[in-house]
Amino acid sequence: MAGEVFAGLSAIKTAFDIAKGLKDIDDATRRNAAVIELQEKILSAQSEQAELIETVGKLRGRVAELEAWDADKKRYKLTDLGRGMTAYSLAAGMENGEPPHQLCAACYNEGHKSIMQKETRNPGRCVVLVCHRCGSELYLTGMRDPDHHVMKRQPRR
Repeated sequence: MAGEVFAGLSAIKTAFDIAKGLKDIDDATRRNAAVIELQEKILSAQSEQAELIETVGKLRGRVAELEAWDADKKRYKLTDLGRGMTAYSLAAGMENGEPPHQLCAACYNEGHKSIMQKETRNPGRCVVLVCHRCGSELYLTGMRDPDHHVMKRQPRR
Protein backbone atom coordinates (compact mmCIF):
# COMPACT_ATOMS: atom_id res chain seq x y z
CA MET A 1 0.00 0.00 0.00
CA ALA A 2 2.85 2.34 0.72
CA GLY A 3 4.06 1.71 -2.80
CA GLU A 4 0.72 2.72 -4.21
CA VAL A 5 0.72 5.89 -2.09
CA PHE A 6 4.19 6.75 -3.32
CA ALA A 7 3.14 6.01 -6.91
CA GLY A 8 0.10 8.25 -6.48
CA LEU A 9 2.22 11.02 -4.96
CA SER A 10 4.71 10.62 -7.77
CA ALA A 11 1.90 11.00 -10.35
CA ILE A 12 0.64 14.09 -8.57
CA LYS A 13 4.19 15.52 -8.46
CA THR A 14 4.62 14.78 -12.17
CA ALA A 15 1.29 16.50 -12.99
CA PHE A 16 2.32 19.42 -10.81
CA ASP A 17 5.69 19.66 -12.63
CA ILE A 18 3.92 19.53 -16.02
CA ALA A 19 1.49 22.26 -14.93
CA LYS A 20 4.38 24.33 -13.63
CA GLY A 21 6.19 23.79 -16.92
CA LEU A 22 3.07 24.89 -18.82
CA LYS A 23 2.86 27.96 -16.59
CA ASP A 24 6.53 28.73 -17.31
CA ILE A 25 5.87 28.32 -21.03
CA ASP A 26 2.91 30.68 -20.72
CA ASP A 27 5.04 33.15 -18.73
CA ALA A 28 7.82 32.94 -21.33
CA THR A 29 5.30 33.56 -24.11
CA ARG A 30 3.89 36.56 -22.26
CA ARG A 31 7.38 37.79 -21.47
CA ASN A 32 8.42 37.46 -25.12
CA ALA A 33 5.26 39.28 -26.22
CA ALA A 34 5.98 42.06 -23.71
CA VAL A 35 9.60 42.29 -24.91
CA ILE A 36 8.46 42.51 -28.54
CA GLU A 37 5.90 45.20 -27.67
CA LEU A 38 8.55 47.14 -25.72
CA GLN A 39 11.00 46.88 -28.63
CA GLU A 40 8.33 48.20 -31.01
CA LYS A 41 7.69 51.16 -28.70
CA ILE A 42 11.43 51.86 -28.44
CA LEU A 43 11.83 51.76 -32.23
CA SER A 44 8.82 54.05 -32.66
CA ALA A 45 10.23 56.51 -30.11
CA GLN A 46 13.63 56.43 -31.83
CA SER A 47 11.98 57.10 -35.19
CA GLU A 48 10.02 60.03 -33.76
CA GLN A 49 13.18 61.39 -32.13
CA ALA A 50 15.03 61.20 -35.46
CA GLU A 51 12.18 63.09 -37.15
CA LEU A 52 12.24 65.74 -34.42
CA ILE A 53 16.02 66.13 -34.75
CA GLU A 54 15.61 66.58 -38.51
CA THR A 55 12.82 69.13 -38.00
CA VAL A 56 14.91 71.06 -35.46
CA GLY A 57 17.81 71.11 -37.93
CA LYS A 58 15.59 72.46 -40.71
CA LEU A 59 14.10 75.09 -38.38
CA ARG A 60 17.56 76.21 -37.25
CA GLY A 61 18.60 76.55 -40.89
CA ARG A 62 15.49 78.60 -41.66
CA VAL A 63 16.11 80.85 -38.63
CA ALA A 64 19.69 81.41 -39.83
CA GLU A 65 18.38 82.30 -43.33
CA LEU A 66 15.86 84.76 -41.88
CA GLU A 67 18.47 86.37 -39.64
CA ALA A 68 20.85 86.74 -42.61
CA TRP A 69 18.06 88.20 -44.76
CA ASP A 70 17.06 90.59 -41.95
CA ALA A 71 20.64 91.89 -41.76
CA ASP A 72 20.96 92.12 -45.57
CA LYS A 73 17.64 93.85 -46.18
CA LYS A 74 18.69 96.73 -43.93
CA ARG A 75 21.19 97.65 -46.66
CA TYR A 76 18.36 98.60 -49.05
CA LYS A 77 15.84 101.41 -49.25
CA LEU A 78 12.69 101.74 -51.34
CA THR A 79 13.50 103.96 -54.33
CA ASP A 80 11.19 105.76 -56.75
CA LEU A 81 12.32 104.86 -60.28
CA GLY A 82 9.85 107.28 -61.86
CA ARG A 83 6.66 106.62 -63.78
CA GLY A 84 5.10 105.22 -60.60
CA MET A 85 7.60 102.37 -60.29
CA THR A 86 9.55 101.43 -57.19
CA ALA A 87 12.34 99.00 -56.38
CA TYR A 88 14.76 98.55 -53.52
CA SER A 89 18.20 100.07 -54.14
CA LEU A 90 21.40 99.91 -52.11
CA ALA A 91 21.45 102.64 -49.48
CA ALA A 92 24.36 105.09 -49.57
CA GLY A 93 27.41 103.68 -47.83
CA MET A 94 26.05 100.10 -47.84
CA GLU A 95 27.59 98.96 -51.13
CA ASN A 96 30.27 96.66 -49.62
CA GLY A 97 31.99 96.64 -53.02
CA GLU A 98 28.83 95.72 -54.94
CA PRO A 99 27.84 97.69 -58.06
CA PRO A 100 24.59 99.68 -57.93
CA HIS A 101 21.56 97.43 -58.44
CA GLN A 102 17.85 97.16 -57.68
CA LEU A 103 15.90 94.42 -55.96
CA CYS A 104 12.40 93.45 -57.01
CA ALA A 105 9.96 95.01 -54.52
CA ALA A 106 7.55 92.06 -54.68
CA CYS A 107 10.27 89.50 -53.97
CA TYR A 108 11.84 91.72 -51.29
CA ASN A 109 8.51 91.85 -49.46
CA GLU A 110 8.31 88.04 -49.63
CA GLY A 111 11.77 87.76 -48.05
CA HIS A 112 13.79 87.03 -51.20
CA LYS A 113 16.71 88.94 -52.64
CA SER A 114 16.14 89.03 -56.40
CA ILE A 115 18.35 91.42 -58.35
CA MET A 116 16.54 92.94 -61.31
CA GLN A 117 18.30 92.63 -64.66
CA LYS A 118 18.35 95.42 -67.24
CA GLU A 119 17.23 94.38 -70.74
CA THR A 120 16.74 96.27 -73.98
CA ARG A 121 13.70 95.24 -76.03
CA ASN A 122 12.85 95.81 -79.64
CA PRO A 123 10.76 97.19 -81.23
CA GLY A 124 10.94 100.50 -79.50
CA ARG A 125 14.36 100.11 -77.88
CA CYS A 126 12.74 99.92 -74.46
CA VAL A 127 14.89 99.58 -71.36
CA VAL A 128 13.26 97.18 -68.91
CA LEU A 129 14.22 95.99 -65.44
CA VAL A 130 13.22 92.33 -65.19
CA CYS A 131 12.94 90.08 -62.14
CA HIS A 132 13.76 86.55 -63.24
CA ARG A 133 12.33 85.12 -60.03
CA CYS A 134 8.75 86.41 -60.20
CA GLY A 135 8.60 87.82 -63.73
CA SER A 136 8.01 91.49 -62.76
CA GLU A 137 8.93 94.00 -65.44
CA LEU A 138 9.57 97.72 -64.98
CA TYR A 139 9.77 99.77 -68.20
CA LEU A 140 12.33 102.51 -67.52
CA THR A 141 12.14 103.91 -71.05
CA GLY A 142 9.67 103.26 -73.83
CA MET A 143 6.38 101.41 -73.63
CA ARG A 144 5.34 97.81 -73.72
CA ASP A 145 4.81 96.55 -77.24
CA PRO A 146 2.63 93.53 -78.09
CA ASP A 147 5.71 91.82 -79.56
CA HIS A 148 7.41 91.99 -76.15
CA HIS A 149 5.32 89.08 -74.82
CA VAL A 150 7.64 86.63 -76.61
CA MET A 151 10.58 88.15 -74.71
CA LYS A 152 8.99 87.84 -71.29
CA ARG A 153 10.73 85.22 -69.20
CA GLN A 154 8.95 82.61 -67.17
CA PRO A 155 9.30 83.06 -63.40
CA ARG A 156 11.57 80.60 -61.58
CA ARG A 157 9.59 80.38 -58.33
